[in-house]
Parts: sequence; C-alpha cells; structure tokens
Amino acid sequence: RAALRFSEAEMAFLFPAPLSRRTLIHFSLLRSQFAIFFSAFLMALVFRRSSATGGGAFQHALGLWLLMSTLNLHFLGASFVRERLLDMGMRPWLRRVLVGGFVVVLVAACGWWVRTHVPLPRQADLANVDAMKHYVVLVLGLPPVSWVLAPFTALVAPLFAVDANGFLRALVPAVLLLVVHYIWVVRSSVSFEEASIDLARRHAERLSAMRAGKLGVRNAPSKPRQAAFRLAPGGFAPIAFLWKGLIAMGAFFRLRTWVIACAIALVGGRWLATDPERQVLLKIPLVCAAMIGAWMFLLGPMLMQRSLRRTLDHLDILKSSPLRGWQIAFGELSTPTVVMSFVQWLLLLIVVVSAIGVGSSHPRLGETEIIIAALGIALLAPPLFGLMLCVPFAAVLYFPAWTASADTGNKGIEVMGQRMIFLAGYVLALALILVPAALAGGLAWLLMASLAGVPATDALMVAAPIMFAVLVAELVLAVDLLGRRIDRFDMSLELSR
Repeated sequence: RAALRFSEAEMAFLFPAPLSRRTLIHFSLLRSQFAIFFSAFLMALVFRRSSATGGGAFQHALGLWLLMSTLNLHFLGASFVRERLLDMGMRPWLRRVLVGGFVVVLVAACGWWVRTHVPLPRQADLANVDAMKHYVVLVLGLPPVSWVLAPFTALVAPLFAVDANGFLRALVPAVLLLVVHYIWVVRSSVSFEEASIDLARRHAERLSAMRAGKLGVRNAPSKPRQAAFRLAPGGFAPIAFLWKGLIAMGAFFRLRTWVIACAIALVGGRWLATDPERQVLLKIPLVCAAMIGAWMFLLGPMLMQRSLRRTLDHLDILKSSPLRGWQIAFGELSTPTVVMSFVQWLLLLIVVVSAIGVGSSHPRLGETEIIIAALGIALLAPPLFGLMLCVPFAAVLYFPAWTASADTGNKGIEVMGQRMIFLAGYVLALALILVPAALAGGLAWLLMASLAGVPATDALMVAAPIMFAVLVAELVLAVDLLGRRIDRFDMSLELSR
C-alpha cells in the first residue's frame, strides 16, 4: 500500500495541519535524504572502491546517493501506482498476471532476438572469466537488449566512472532519471494517510515488543497452511517438530517442489548435453551450483539460525511436556537440517548432470568418479549440517540474553559483531568437525587402496560411510549436550541475567 513513514507524533502534528499531500511527500522525501546521504558516505568510506579503479571517493559517494535516492523514489512511486490501481477496482491477481506476462514476453523477445543474431558461446568464450565477461558484454550491448537495460545502465554508470570527464558524462542521464522519478512521485495524487497510520502503528508495536524483551511479535493471524505430511498419533517425538517446522516455513518447502526442481535439472541438463553447440553452456550451472554448494556449509546455517533463536519463545511450554531435552534439541534441529540437505542434494544433482554433460567430450572426466563423489557428499551433508546448526543453538541456550538482540530487528555494531563471531565459530566448528571424520575416512581409504589393492573408486565407497558414522556419532554427542542444557534451562533465571 502507498504509505509514507511517519512517527505517531509527526502524524498527530502534521496530518490535521493545513498541509497538502504534496507537502507531506516533500517532508518524507527530505527526511529520508539524511539516512540515504549518511549510508552513501559510509559505504564510500568503508569499501574504498576508488582505490581499486581510480575514481574519486566523492564521485563514488555521489553515485551511491543517486542510486539509492532513485530507488527510494521508484519504490514510493510504485506503491502509489498500486494504490491507484486498487482504487480503480483492479484485482491484485490481475495486476500480477499483466505485469508478469509483460516481463515474460519482453524477456522471451529479447532472448529470441539474441538467439537468432548472436552465436552461442564457444569453448573459447567460457575459457576464463575475462572471456565470459567479454561475451556477456557483447550480448548485453546489442539492441534491443541495450534499450531495455538503458535505465539501469544510466543509473549505475556514475559508480563505474574512472575519471572526472566520464563521471560528468554519466551524471547527466542519472540526474535526469532522478528528476523523472521525483516528478512521478510528487505529481501522484493518491490517498496514503490510512496506510501511513497503519504503518506507524505496526512500527510502534515492534518497538514496544523489543522494549518488553520479546523476540518477535505477530501483527496479524497467519493464514491456515497445509501440512507437509500426515502426522501419526504416536511415534518418534522429533518427527512432530519437523512436521511443525515445515508448516511454519510455508507451502514452497514441500517434497513436490524439490522433485519438480530435480526433474527440471535433469531434463534441462540432458537437453543441453545432446547438442554440441549447447553443451558448453553446462559450464555455467556447473560452476554456479558448485560454488553455492560449497558456501552452503557456512551460509546455510547462518540463514537458518533465526528459527533456532525462536525456540526460547516456547521453550517453557516444551519443558512442561513429557519430552526429554535431547528430543527437544533433535526436533528443533530437524527442520533446518532437512531443508538444507534437500537444497544441497539439488545442487549436487545439477553438478553431476552438468559435469557428465561437459565431460562427455573430455575423456579425463569419468562419470563413475563424478557420481561416487556426489553420493559421498550427499551422504555426509545431513549430519554435517546438523552439527553446524548446533553452534547457533548452543549460543541460544548458553547465552540467551546476548543472542536475543539479533532477532529483534536491531542493527548496528553489536549485531554486526555477533554475526562476525558466529561466522568465525562456523569456520572453527567446521574444521573441528571434519578432523575426526577425515582421519577415519582417510585411514580407511589408504588401507584399502594401498594395502588391500582395492581401486580408489571402490575404496572411496567404503571411506564415505565411515566418515558418515563418525559425523553421526559427533551429532549424537552434540545433541546429548544440548539436551542436558535444555533440561537444566530455567527461563525465569536465564533471560534475566
């Protein structure tokens, strides 16, 4: 909805005053400029982009200010347009269909034109980063793709200017784009008072919840969500936590979504591998999936740790149930572990399909070795993710008051320091976790490959289950320690420290 950010005191003073809507818009825009200017100056000071490319720091700060100011005006103008369409009686689903259809048609038309006028990348075009960059620049620089990207190019051009003359030339279209957005916003005549009042009310509720020491506040009841699977009346207790967690994550995190994504990866990979001209394109998903999969072991637990912090909201209820501490700990770890494991398996499937397709023209890449290595990583991923998630969960249980501030929406040096400490903890935990498993698996592989004369591929098939057993044993010990901490956890004492 079209809403301007005002405090409750500002609304009580400004809204009844004899001020026009345009004056209120100007007031909101001017106030937002202080935050935008400070952010641009701080980013230019911290990242020091000018030292690498030759442009001045002032140029970089001004380019960032133009970028963020234009985006701020664009989002505000887009909300005004949505409000106008709602007033005209257009349903939201119809608007989404029309806008989405226009974007799909535009992308399809540009893709068809590029396919008919630009040859597919050859082996030399994907040989290194510079060659890939040259090919992408060639494709994006040709019309009509360049016409579609012209506003975005003009907006970011001042950031990449290397001298004063280039910056002045890039500054003119960027400022013109800013002026066009300003005129669009100021001349929009829509009613934003009601939505602004609701926005201020919700902001006040969040502040009140933060001051009360709560980890979160729900402003409105959530819609009913379908269960991911049918929960039996009795059975292994942590399965109920998985059932509850998947419901909370939404309808997207379902088995059918993962199956559809795997089918698309298989069909798309085989389709690209059948044509020698398209086969080289498999390097793109191969590199991207491999990089994301490697970072998943660090970034995945960081993205999923928010759900573990919320355990404190209902830990007193869980402790009153007939559940032992290790069951609660294992149950809370189950949902993020399962979700990250399925994502990692999808990335491994993309890597295998792409590597086999690319390796069909390279005899040195054996399909058997690729598949066995992927199966070994897929086997080790679930216990490894579970162990990595024990790091933030242990921080929640042992330092509840300190870790609570990262979930209340606070920002600043304290929260940034917490995240840096957690990142260092993840790296250290990953190293410590892998040492026993690597020693056991490496010893088994050496004994079978060197002494018993077993082929290296077959020895790897034996080493992976041994590493899996070691990781599972470590996970059992970690869950047991967390469970004992939960059994001793006293809500009234711990959160007051």
